[in-house]
Amino acid sequence: MKGRLLVLSAFLVISSGSHQVFNSQQTLNWSAHKGNAKAQYQLANRYWQDKNRTAAHYWWQRSAKQKYSPAIESLIRAFPKANDDWLKLAVAAGDPAAKRQVAMTELTDNNISIGQWQHRWQSADEAWLKQKFALLERYQKNDNCDISIKVIAANQSAKKRYLDFLSAVKNSPFTTSNWCIGWALDEELSCTIGDERGRASCRSDKVADRTVILADKGIASADSRTLTLTPDSSEKVIQHELGHWLGFADEYAMSESLARKFCNGHYEHESLNIIVSGQAQYYSSAQVQDIYNNLPWKNEIPSWKEIAQQEGEKWRLGSSESRDIGLFKADTCNAISDKQAWRPVNVRTAMEQHNTGLWPELYLKLLRKHHINNCRVRRLYRECYLSQDKHRTKCCQKPDERT
Repeated sequence: MKGRLLVLSAFLVISSGSHQVFNSQQTLNWSAHKGNAKAQYQLANRYWQDKNRTAAHYWWQRSAKQKYSPAIESLIRAFPKANDDWLKLAVAAGDPAAKRQVAMTELTDNNISIGQWQHRWQSADEAWLKQKFALLERYQKNDNCDISIKVIAANQSAKKRYLDFLSAVKNSPFTTSNWCIGWALDEELSCTIGDERGRASCRSDKVADRTVILADKGIASADSRTLTLTPDSSEKVIQHELGHWLGFADEYAMSESLARKFCNGHYEHESLNIIVSGQAQYYSSAQVQDIYNNLPWKNEIPSWKEIAQQEGEKWRLGSSESRDIGLFKADTCNAISDKQAWRPVNVRTAMEQHNTGLWPELYLKLLRKHHINNCRVRRLYRECYLSQDKHRTKCCQKPDERT
């Protein structure tokens, strides 16, 4: 009798436990079908644990459409092939990281114009997006443009490269607050690979004072009016190329064709950082003084004797390595035998090796002086001009007066 009672008691306990489990599952199912987002998420989790991917997908998706973030995160993790759909759900749910990710993807979407992109994300409360819109606002056209630049691309998928260019300009050591930079599409843009270095060469019908062309291949390059950038052009490469526009010459060995032009004085770029002499081994004191008097950085060197070493009655060009500023050999003209290039510092600057990112304070000082002198020339004629198009603009301010 006692044995029968024990068996019956055990059966009732087991039945009671099973009934509680059934009720818990039943309640979860009932809540999920009623539309409770959390219950739908939990039910999906149970199906996922039971390796029922189809049911898990269904209930996570129903929960996600109610903007339940854990369900969206589970879909992104478990079904990555449909991430575009899940990210849109996350954006609708107000997820900042998702907003940034979708906005970044749309920057390379050829079907979305930059105007559409701006309209869609202008009010988004996300730090990265705010930073991009601040860039666009900083360089939009105004009445005080010192330099007006048009960035030209073959299609809308280059929008990210446009913003990368704006960022490189802003992060440069140059004064760029009065630069105006706009975007233009040229579906007829044509680019080829030219010269022995593989530089990109492009043709566009778009006309501007200064032009940046976003080529799809080749090596970046610059002339007096056009920068040609490629997908591999990093921020430091862009700043190196901008340096050409502002008056700095390459300090690495130019190709022979470029060296013959530049080192013989036939170049469009100004040269604040490089002077060129012959390859004579010795110079007279008068010749050294003449070179000294024509140095762009003359005011930084107290005496002409600091740019040469005396050997008997003759002088050998070149400053002592102990000097911070003087006359030091550069590799610019190495490709031709009868010229020697010289620079004011004995360090690897960004104009020799762009990835150093080094812009000596002297270079920036020379640039400021050059900028002010240009403004004074313009004031003599009472008008300032940016290019051959004769666009009138307010005359330059001194760098220290700028915001």
